[in-house]
Amino acid sequence: MKIQSVHIRNYRKLKNCHIDFGEKETVLVGANNSGKTSAISAIVGFLKNTDRFTLKEFTATNWALINEIGEKWMENDSVDEALLSSHQWDTIVPSMDVWINVEDGEQYRVNHLIPSLSTWDGKKVGVRGQYGPKDVKKLYTAYKETKTKANVLESTEEWKKAGSPELYPRNLCDFLGKGLNLKEYFNVKYYIIDPVLDPVEEDKVQETPDHELDSNPFESLIRVDTILASRDFSDPGGQSDSDIDTLSKQFQQYYKSCGLEDEELTSEGLNLLGGIAIANKTYDEKLKKTFEMPVGELKNINYPGFQNPEIKIRSKIQIEEAIKHDSAVQFAIQGMEQLVLPEKYNGLGYRNLISIYMKLIDFREKWLRTFNDGENIEPIHIVFVEEPEAHLHAQAQQVFVRKAFEALCNNELIKEHPWLNTQLVLSTHSNHIVNELDLNCMRYFRRVIGDGDSKIPISKVVNLSSTFGKDEEETKQFVTRYIRLTHCDIFFSDAVILVEGPAEKILVPNFLTKAGLDSYYISVIEINGRHAHSFRKLIEKIGIATLIITDIDAAETKIGKDGKKHLSSVITSKGKGYKTSNPSIKNWLPEKEKIDDLLVLDEKEKIIGNVKIAFQTSINVKWDKDTKDLVEICPYTFEDALIFTNLELFRQDGLKKMGGITTISNLLRKSDSANELQQCIFEKLESKSDFKKADFAVSLLYKNDFIDLEAPAYIKEGLNWMKLYLDSNGNKDEK
Repeated sequence: MKIQSVHIRNYRKLKNCHIDFGEKETVLVGANNSGKTSAISAIVGFLKNTDRFTLKEFTATNWALINEIGEKWMENDSVDEALLSSHQWDTIVPSMDVWINVEDGEQYRVNHLIPSLSTWDGKKVGVRGQYGPKDVKKLYTAYKETKTKANVLESTEEWKKAGSPELYPRNLCDFLGKGLNLKEYFNVKYYIIDPVLDPVEEDKVQETPDHELDSNPFESLIRVDTILASRDFSDPGGQSDSDIDTLSKQFQQYYKSCGLEDEELTSEGLNLLGGIAIANKTYDEKLKKTFEMPVGELKNINYPGFQNPEIKIRSKIQIEEAIKHDSAVQFAIQGMEQLVLPEKYNGLGYRNLISIYMKLIDFREKWLRTFNDGENIEPIHIVFVEEPEAHLHAQAQQVFVRKAFEALCNNELIKEHPWLNTQLVLSTHSNHIVNELDLNCMRYFRRVIGDGDSKIPISKVVNLSSTFGKDEEETKQFVTRYIRLTHCDIFFSDAVILVEGPAEKILVPNFLTKAGLDSYYISVIEINGRHAHSFRKLIEKIGIATLIITDIDAAETKIGKDGKKHLSSVITSKGKGYKTSNPSIKNWLPEKEKIDDLLVLDEKEKIIGNVKIAFQTSINVKWDKDTKDLVEICPYTFEDALIFTNLELFRQDGLKKMGGITTISNLLRKSDSANELQQCIFEKLESKSDFKKADFAVSLLYKNDFIDLEAPAYIKEGLNWMKLYLDSNGNKDEK
């Protein structure tokens, strides 16, 4: 038995989100402020029926709808019964549908959740948790009475003389947000939902049933444990050990939850009990001598009083007390067991890794202990870990994600009883964690703008397991491997720029700043060649704003020595029938393979949904400084487009011993025309000589002579599009 999926509605940014769970692990990824923490909060809140709901948990776009209900209640002295139906709130209040897969032989565990014996197929059950009014009529009566009093006051002269202040409650939201009103009039109700009635469309849910369950049905089915990002880990130099969630403290808690009391000891523990008794007696004698003087002085002031009882100081040695000091947990140096240090002298990242791991073990053992005690154990154990990278360095993050699920399942009881199932849910901003996992277990949270006139951002959840089809296994492997090798952060950015080579990778971030995009989190990813098209399915799936900066790659068909046709690179020119050899351009603009067609494309024609493809276009260059004549040049690569855009910077005197910069400067002096210079640059780059593109770009970036370096026109056009896209879609983080 496992949780198959949850569908969250009207909870903070999660207005309508479906989240599929993995068999073992589910990883929530997405840019900052995209709703990952809200998802964990909602799931935990509904599963455990916690008392964490406030008005802020309601999706902000629904506040106006709540106020509309209040306005309708106040329109007339008597209210239409239809306005007092609890179903009026079904599409407004926070709710969560939980779908649980049921294995053969486990049906008896969910017999209280079977919707209909005649239609149920025995495979899946569903429960809706909904945070709604306990009794709509009571809420209506209380609100109307309070609002009427306010209305009466607003009709008085005293109110006008006071400056006509706004009176409580201004509206129904104001009433519910006051004090404990929300908790008094709202609670979580649970309903059985029917798999047969579940809509096919992922963004839709069935109507809320009329009859609610008497109690939370998850209590007997699902055990929930959480490790939140606000863990009390800290630098040992900043707080005392009593304030830190140290390993010693965790071992104490673990012992308390696992250890037996003295009176529960079996015959095997008698030797231990006898030893403790002897130790207690020895310490009693020592304590008596130590405190003899101060206790005697207390007698002189008639303390403690009543019938003058004597003060006795007794010791009580307990095993858990033995590890309540800063050296209880120590780290020994390998091969030198006599050299040990207290835990606070060990590396913080290592301590935290062990500490989180210990918590997972403790979660597992507490869950399984109910099984050993003969109690009814929950068949599903779900553990949430929020942003484990908050206190783990990169290497520790990778170790943790590889070992976390193993820690939760490393017990013989789980192996012997396959109906005991564990599911781990992580939220993360770390590409180190993502790199250790498969795309199939990732759920991407995407920020979007709400429907209608509202500009309030909400979230959509994308299941990345269905990004690539069965026929695209090779592409999926390439993308997955590339993401792991490059540690790219495509899942955590506001936008992505895919570039072909190292020169673009080095210089584009500088162009971002000049374009006013430095306040966004934009990931510039070098795709090591013309492989942007391999990422198309992933980019479209997550809907992230993507700029592809690529080369037009003009080519002509020639007959090789083998007698076969081959595409040969050429300088971009008009009217010669050249075609592009760039697979990314051909993939996104399949009907525009001819160079002549590509050069005259309108800017809007290069935009495909959330993607813009940018490649070189013709530019007018002032070659002769003494005339106003302009020469049209069609760049064929990033380097020559950059050079012709910044021609005057390369004409400066003194550009010596600067590697690639000096090479271009010398070519410029020797060339009699712009076309001749372009031919020289083409030959230099195609010859694969000592001209290093990356070195050339680094030199441009760090030389003061090139502080005014401008981006080529096609890159400027792409960055302008990205800024307009991000600004208009409200994806900018507000902190």
